[in-house]
Amino acid sequence: MTSATSVASVVHTPADEGHIVIVAARWLLVVAGLAFLLYKPQSTTELATGILGVLAIAVSNFWLHTRLLTHEAIDPQWAYWASAADLTVISWLVLIQGSGASKAFVFYYPAVLAFSLVFPLSVTALLTSGVLGFTLVVGITDGLDERLLVGRVLTLTAVSLLAARYRDVEARRRARHAELAMAAPAESPRVEAQEDIFYGQIVCILARWFVIAGAIFLALYRAPSIAQMQRNLIPLLVLIAANFFLHARYLMGLPANALLLQLASALDVAVITALVVAGHPDFFVFYYPVALAFALVFVRHVTLAFTGVVAVLYTALFLPGLHWDGDEETLAIRLVTLVGAALLATLYWRLQRARRRA
Repeated sequence: MTSATSVASVVHTPADEGHIVIVAARWLLVVAGLAFLLYKPQSTTELATGILGVLAIAVSNFWLHTRLLTHEAIDPQWAYWASAADLTVISWLVLIQGSGASKAFVFYYPAVLAFSLVFPLSVTALLTSGVLGFTLVVGITDGLDERLLVGRVLTLTAVSLLAARYRDVEARRRARHAELAMAAPAESPRVEAQEDIFYGQIVCILARWFVIAGAIFLALYRAPSIAQMQRNLIPLLVLIAANFFLHARYLMGLPANALLLQLASALDVAVITALVVAGHPDFFVFYYPVALAFALVFVRHVTLAFTGVVAVLYTALFLPGLHWDGDEETLAIRLVTLVGAALLATLYWRLQRARRRA
């Protein structure tokens, strides 16, 4: 009885809860944002207001980071308002850089990922709704292409949903470990890795559904002919059937093994790449949910290899049409946020593994 009570009453620091992921995401915004603003600024107003906003985030993040390092509790309200301020600064960068066509839009992905992994579902839903509402209003006001707007909304929703779903999976998994702590010996790293795949692969399956949704929208939207629509949909039917198979096995308690899951994620990347090559370059945003879902399931070195391949692949697609008139900055920002989002996800994965062992 005493041992069971001690297991249930373990005190976790803010770092255990994942606040360090939000702090890391904020430092990514500060460093990348400053570099972005200082590289070929369009006007003194843009430079001054942007730098002031980013530095304000840096000051507040330094205070939050200090509290984490000294193992002091962080008032949830401070954390919520700090994330709201992050989103406000990103939105301001989007507006001063051309609204819907802004290069700064991709900064939303690591920010949304971080707070969705840590905050309660109600707060996550509120903040994500604000980002989606801003994206829709700006996109419609600027006459943004409907395909680009749908891609952004789908992927931002996917990032938030996948992170919140994984957080719920981990919470239930920790509860199970606490119940079995007295009866079962400590898990070996091999068994722990297998459990990571067993429990976590639902986020890869959900990410694939979002990729499928985006691909179906492209196949049906303004299709020039029935024949063209059929040619676009037939390959997707194979992907839909495969994901139905994986999802059904997961629901029956018979999930895929590591190799099958990795091959399925590689197929996701291939589908996204095919969309980009087929004349939809802005659909690169679907790399974000696929990469972070992979990072939440597999060990760090496998995650780094997968993310590196995706980054190199996208660079190879982007380089042939690159003109040194700002395109290089666009590519750099996209790569930094893509790799950064995957690193944040694998950081959270490591925190949760340490928390289970505790």
